[in-house]
Amino acid sequence: MSRTPPPGYGYSTRKPPPEGDGTEPPKKKRFWWRFSLAGVIIVAVAAAATASSVLLYIDSIAHALGHNKRLSKIVETQLEDVNGGEPETILILGSDKRAGAEEERGRSDTTILLRLDNEKNLISVMSIPRDLQVTIPGVGVEKFNAAYYAGGPKLTLQVVKELTGLKVNHVINIDFLGFIRAVDAIGCVYTDVDRRYYHSNVGVPPEEQYAEINIQPGYQKLCGKKALQYVRYRHTDTDIVRSARQQSFLSQARHQMSPTDLITDNHNLVDILTEYTTSDITGGTTLITLLDLLYELRGAEVNQVHFPAELGPSFVYANSEEIHHAVKEFLGEAGYESKKFPEEKPEGKKGKKKSEKKKKAKGSKKQKSQKKKHKKRVPPGGDELVPAAEAGEAEAKIVANHVGGGFPVFYPTRLPPGATYQESNPYEHIVDPRVYHTRDKDKVRHGAYRMVAEYQPEYEVNYFGVQGLQGWEDPPILDSPTEERTVNGRTYSIYTDSGKIKLVAWHRGESTYWIANSLQQSLSNQQMMGIAQSCHVMLPKKKKTAKPGSQGK
Repeated sequence: MSRTPPPGYGYSTRKPPPEGDGTEPPKKKRFWWRFSLAGVIIVAVAAAATASSVLLYIDSIAHALGHNKRLSKIVETQLEDVNGGEPETILILGSDKRAGAEEERGRSDTTILLRLDNEKNLISVMSIPRDLQVTIPGVGVEKFNAAYYAGGPKLTLQVVKELTGLKVNHVINIDFLGFIRAVDAIGCVYTDVDRRYYHSNVGVPPEEQYAEINIQPGYQKLCGKKALQYVRYRHTDTDIVRSARQQSFLSQARHQMSPTDLITDNHNLVDILTEYTTSDITGGTTLITLLDLLYELRGAEVNQVHFPAELGPSFVYANSEEIHHAVKEFLGEAGYESKKFPEEKPEGKKGKKKSEKKKKAKGSKKQKSQKKKHKKRVPPGGDELVPAAEAGEAEAKIVANHVGGGFPVFYPTRLPPGATYQESNPYEHIVDPRVYHTRDKDKVRHGAYRMVAEYQPEYEVNYFGVQGLQGWEDPPILDSPTEERTVNGRTYSIYTDSGKIKLVAWHRGESTYWIANSLQQSLSNQQMMGIAQSCHVMLPKKKKTAKPGSQGK
């Protein structure tokens, strides 16, 4: 029997002020960790899927996943059977209720759809906003996450199918505490943190307190509790930004897991699954079929589909036509044609006849050159970037004063209109740019810096950044580039998501640098390439041996 959610269920109708959102403080309450533990665990063991020596291990995992047979009975009539090797769609739910606990139903803050398609060599991920306005059978018009409170996984699955029209093959329900243990089990996750995340309840009235967080920007390793704080952060962010952060973390975790390490410690993994996860997957044969599919997709790109939502005062809204297009993209039928983004057309190649006509019409090259002097300069490639060398150089000088002489500092000389670098703020412990050290997988210490830039193309602030790592040539984030391009003597490794550039990286000696797009991927491909190509280098002064003023560009 479904239950109507209590009044005021869901998010506040307005963004909370910096000093707090006025909600009741948490009292040892478990929060959903906003991320797919199942995705981490299942992909982690994918490499061992076809090895007969681990069949018993696979069977024990399946038994752990399906230890709560009640979930299987609840949702089995709504699930679609699939033959081995065919595409599969998995609904991943998260709640603040421990999977095996007999207590009042928890609440779901995140719903993720995962598509595994060997035919297209594609893994698709799409998050449904918790505040999306939907019609819930037996409840009425409400926020999407009210479906879980009213009817658990069964009602949520029904709403998802009606909303998207998708056929779902499996359901996995997870508790956030398992996320902490799973992240630690895989050796933590190197994460490209886009900005400063900070909130402290010290000195804050109880009625204005909310979850604390203290994470600096930049490429770094996040372990259980820190990773949980990062993926579940909601204050000052929107549903859309949170979903993008979750998907980004999932993508980075996927490339860093070691199946061998996990398999040698299978009892720990099984314990995690048993205590924190339930699923309709109750047999080893079913899991092996799924793992075989994942093994075939081990080199596939993750297609992160952004749900077409618009923010409103009380709800997030999406029309049926836009949802239909997102679903087609999720299935790999539209909006996702290739990993590569289109080649930029070189200027001036417009055909011989057309060029000759223009010459006759406009006169000699000298005349045209004089005319161009009176025209507004158009940035190359149509990227609409504006000069920003002075601000970039100021950032680079701060970094150069804190790093060793062997660490060149790159900085952009062109940025999107209105973009600025994040300012230092002692109240929020923000120091920009951030200069720090991080360790690689072999625990070798490397110098690093992160310049955080912010701009507001529409209704919310977006953050993109410039990252530098000294002496670390192969950080996990740079595995499997989509393609490489050499422009003006510099070779760029380009990483895309559904055809949009999310990262542009390059090397100087043994050091590594990259431009990171915002979580919303709001910078265009031309802007990402334009910013990267505009980067100048500042060589820090060598200690003791350097001559006064020996600073180069």
